[in-house]
Amino acid sequence: MDIPKGNPERAGRVDDPGQSLSGRYEQTGNLQDLDAAIAVSEAAVEANPEDHPDRAGLLNNLGMHLSSRYERTNLGDHLRRRYYRTGNWQDLEVAIASAEAALSVTSEDHPDRAGLLSNLAAHFSRRYERARKLQDLEFAITRLETAVEATPGDHPGRAGRLTNLGGCLSSRYERTGNPQDLGAAIARSEEAV
Repeated sequence: MDIPKGNPERAGRVDDPGQSLSGRYEQTGNLQDLDAAIAVSEAAVEANPEDHPDRAGLLNNLGMHLSSRYERTNLGDHLRRRYYRTGNWQDLEVAIASAEAALSVTSEDHPDRAGLLSNLAAHFSRRYERARKLQDLEFAITRLETAVEATPGDHPGRAGRLTNLGGCLSSRYERTGNPQDLGAAIARSEEAV
């Protein structure tokens, strides 16, 4: 069934196959599925009006798919990951832009905001891993701290956000040698457990 342009349900329906393709990619590792999921998500964002309530979710999905492709093309075996950072930089930059756009259309009190902040922080953390710009790591830490503060103690995503924050704090400790970062990294990781 073809849903006409302008119909408020079109964007969500256009994105449905993208989510299925992304899920299949996660199961099989077939990069063609991920490429197709990205194309579908791009079409869904394009089909979605600027003021549509699902726009943040669609932008977030696109960013996550692009970040996955960046990771897939950036990571191989341990040596490749450590010494030959070859992932498509453009994918990571567009993932960041999509996550920022998703946040820009999400109210401060929206229940999904903490998750969007956490995803944006993950993109910046990846960029730090490649470019080694401390400001990217600082940005990731700030966003993760905000995400953790906004996440209730019984929320299923809280432990993951605490773990990610602990990892970023540990990375900053490795970079700067500040023992307060190491202590905070340990505290956040213990809280996650």
